[in-house]
Amino acid sequence: MHDVTPTSPAEVSRGDGEFRPPALGLRLSSRLLHATRGACAWLADRESALLGSALAEVPLREPIFIAGVARSGSTLLLEALASLPSVASARYCDFPPVWFPYWWTRLREQLPLPTPAPRMRAHGDGIKVTPLSPEACDELLWMHFFPQRHDPTVDQRLAAADQQARFDSFYARHIRKLLLARGAQRYLCKGNYNLLRLPYLRRLFPDARFVVPIRSPASQVQSLVRQHLRFSRLSARWPSVGRQLALSGHFEFGPQRRAECADVAEAVAIEAAFAVGDEVGGYGRQWASSYGVLASWLKADPELAHQVLLLPHERLCADPAATLRQLGEHCRIEQGRLQDWLVSWQHRIQARPEPALEALLLQTVEQHCGAVARQLGYASITGALA
Repeated sequence: MHDVTPTSPAEVSRGDGEFRPPALGLRLSSRLLHATRGACAWLADRESALLGSALAEVPLREPIFIAGVARSGSTLLLEALASLPSVASARYCDFPPVWFPYWWTRLREQLPLPTPAPRMRAHGDGIKVTPLSPEACDELLWMHFFPQRHDPTVDQRLAAADQQARFDSFYARHIRKLLLARGAQRYLCKGNYNLLRLPYLRRLFPDARFVVPIRSPASQVQSLVRQHLRFSRLSARWPSVGRQLALSGHFEFGPQRRAECADVAEAVAIEAAFAVGDEVGGYGRQWASSYGVLASWLKADPELAHQVLLLPHERLCADPAATLRQLGEHCRIEQGRLQDWLVSWQHRIQARPEPALEALLLQTVEQHCGAVARQLGYASITGALA
């Protein structure tokens, strides 16, 4: 166990001046919908039934799922793809009434809502958002239909053979309702935890396109530690921060952090590392566990490998134009829009310098992550691609 903090206090507190704790209305509505989630699922079925044939006629074609361990650069990819007019994603304003995408969208259209200026999101990482910015919201649905999600003693991997017929039909209708409400043709979802559900999602959506962002383990582990320290500190001052993270399905960092179990014994080791303050060891094990599952799946299943684009953040920053083109082609963006999209986004990609990890901490990351990193194309844990 190492008690060295791999980041500076200034890095942890970045963006504090713009931070605002969850508003009372958001906190109350989140708790209400969580407490009544069974009724929400029932009402969502009524929403679907009332839409009738209009919903049945909505095609569900090539949904795009972005899934990687937190702090991999997924938000940037989400924002880029969500900017396409043919694509629809959940948004910040859709939480917590994510259950009712059609009714909620129509209601918001009738309200005289202000247009707030973009503000830095809670992570303090320089990304500014508005209520209309794309966001990950689907985890609430998974948590309801799979009650043991985020239990570190339960293997979270979902294979194609796993069955939850109620969720399968509900989720397909949910996506169609969002597409219908937005007048879009394709669904876009960011979900960190979907990394351990790729075979299940492919069974539901055989033509889905999967994008798995990844960063060198030294960089990604350091970023995870920084976020955990930040959200733990914010939650100590405003306890509602930690509660809100849990209600929205985020257990990657903060006071309610949990290991994402891809192997029970490894999850026990991750939890043990966290318990004694070995942040680098715990997150290093988590990185290797989650991405190790991906590596084994891609090796064993060529069809899944064909549908997955593994996208290193280092490559995106080094050559935005080529990497975004690869992303667009993998996601099958219409050729007529691809070039304009590339021009719009390639100059927005900028690498942020990371402080170097101390040698002892690098040894810890190498010990836990080195083998998996090399399987996935890294020549070293610090970012060099093979």
